[in-house]
Amino acid sequence: MINITNYSDHPTRIGYTVYRFFEKERADYFEELLIKENIYFASSIEENVNTIYLFGVKKGDAKQAMNANYLVSGKFRNKIIPNAYFRWGILLFFVSVLTLAVIGAILKT
Repeated sequence: MINITNYSDHPTRIGYTVYRFFEKERADYFEELLIKENIYFASSIEENVNTIYLFGVKKGDAKQAMNANYLVSGKFRNKIIPNAYFRWGILLFFVSVLTLAVIGAILKT
C-alpha cells in the first residue's frame, strides 16, 4: 500500500506515531516546534541511500504533533506556479472570464 503522508503508526510501539522527513531543514524545524510545544519525542536518523530523519511521538500528543507537521509543510511548501508574472496572468485571465460570464448572464435576462 502506498502511503503519501510523512507519518505512520510505529511498527513496534503501539502508542506512538512516527514522522519521517527527508530534508534536514524540515526535520530541524519540526524538532524545534516539538520542543516549543513541550512534546515528548524520540528521534533517530537512518542513513541508507537517502538520509531519513525519524521522530516518534506519543499518540496522546497527536493533535499538537500534527499541527507542527502542518506548520512544517506550510513553511517549506513550493508554489504551484513559481513564476509570479504567469501566476498573476492566470488569475487575471480567470477573473476576466468570470466577469464576461456575469455580464453575459445579466444581458441575457
